[in-house]
Amino acid sequence: MGIFKKANNIYITVRDTYTSISGSSYEEAEEVIIEATNGDLELVSQKKVIIQGLGNNSDTQETEEQSSSVSGGNHQTQIKKFLVHFRRPKDYRGEYGFDWLREEYIYPLVTVTNDNDGSPINRKVTLCKGVDPLKEKYREDVVNPINPYGKEYFPAWLSIFPFTTNEQFPHGSRMHKNGVFLDLQIDEIDTIVPDGTEIIFETGSPYLEITPNKIPISEVLSTKKRSRRVGGNLINFYYLPKKINIKCKDQPLKRHKDIKVFAKLKGESKEIGKLMVYKNDVIPKAELVVVNVITDNNHKAKLYEGYQFSLKRQAFNQALIRAEVKIDTEFNLNNLKHHRDVNDFLNSYNSLKAGDILRKITRLYNKYGKYGKIPGGINSDNTQKTFLFFTSIGAGKTLGIAHLNKHTEQWGNSFLIFNSGLLKYRTIVHECAHSLSLPHIFSEELLSLFGFDFVFYQGYTDNYMDYTWQRGIYDNLNKRYLPSGDNIYKGKMYSFFKWQWDIMRGDRSLTFNY
Repeated sequence: MGIFKKANNIYITVRDTYTSISGSSYEEAEEVIIEATNGDLELVSQKKVIIQGLGNNSDTQETEEQSSSVSGGNHQTQIKKFLVHFRRPKDYRGEYGFDWLREEYIYPLVTVTNDNDGSPINRKVTLCKGVDPLKEKYREDVVNPINPYGKEYFPAWLSIFPFTTNEQFPHGSRMHKNGVFLDLQIDEIDTIVPDGTEIIFETGSPYLEITPNKIPISEVLSTKKRSRRVGGNLINFYYLPKKINIKCKDQPLKRHKDIKVFAKLKGESKEIGKLMVYKNDVIPKAELVVVNVITDNNHKAKLYEGYQFSLKRQAFNQALIRAEVKIDTEFNLNNLKHHRDVNDFLNSYNSLKAGDILRKITRLYNKYGKYGKIPGGINSDNTQKTFLFFTSIGAGKTLGIAHLNKHTEQWGNSFLIFNSGLLKYRTIVHECAHSLSLPHIFSEELLSLFGFDFVFYQGYTDNYMDYTWQRGIYDNLNKRYLPSGDNIYKGKMYSFFKWQWDIMRGDRSLTFNY
């Protein structure tokens, strides 16, 4: 006989007879008396179980053979309740597309100093204004949506290139030949126990491969349990870094696919998670014409050496767009001084604003540039190329600027990197993304043109289309907003959202037949 007092979470296997006075333990014996009054009780008996309650109802219950689970008199399922989420590794640098609905976007977890109009806030708020519309955006395109155990569930999105031969699919890529590694986050609803449960992954496509395809719950429990507070609730969870590898090979995905996650125990299963994989049977190309605009032969601008790598492998690959520099050329204005409009620009650019500099350079390139003689100009619908201008000219605090038609609110096909932005990968990607139709994520006016009823506060996300500084009060004297602090992701801003992938893939300048 064994006597145990004041324990929680009991799972008892009985060989002969138990006498239990409501409580908890984990034991195997011929006869055990347990005294306790709190916690969960689960009894699995081979012969007889006697339960004596210590409350208003102290009737004795006898159960022959297999007993039901008991918890305060309520039936429990055999499988412990928990959810599985896919997450990005900490060392992510934009190598593939990955997006999920961050908790801080929809719960007040982060202190925001100022609204986008400069008015003070200085309290914890959701980083997105328009939580319900944002949730709806993350429900779009989800295959077989789930809400396990009545919990709202928004699956993460993954985009990777298919690894194929030319015969299988001519627009495949070696970029993700070895697959991508993802983290797993396991959120407890019930306390997870070593009961033999397995986490099973099912792709539903012969061209999607996930390794491993199952994980024993004991492996989850071998890691440290953590906790976080979300929406007033404390969530206990486990985190398995780079636990899952996912590949797409042999054929592209013609539709968005879901990878389903199940908890399985003794023939019983429950879907407890999901990952969405973006369709990759159409791979558009963004062809760039890179133009060094020379205004001083002794001080030619030099662009960040790794800019092509950033564009190809840390940015537009997320939207499954193949970014390629087709032409690398110079536009030497010193050789065109005999033209009055060129000479006027060379004598006045130091006093011009950033937008005026871009407009004048674009106008001159349309007129005199080797690749600019296009009906309607380089910002019209008559070209499928994107023009990256860079220069040694400075424009105050402006690092770069993209062309936006103020009448149509349509982004053009050109952008300009100033001297102060030449060595900044994020500036180059940011301005190029404008040319592929993306607005700032904090621009309510421009987001509304896409029908979006949500907007983010400036300077609080790792998105390429955010700023590296948090917006503060408005400086009436200098007609600009002052920073209230740095974006905590400054220097680590590598992400595009899934809805941004959709927008960029629809840009007019992309080539689909090549």
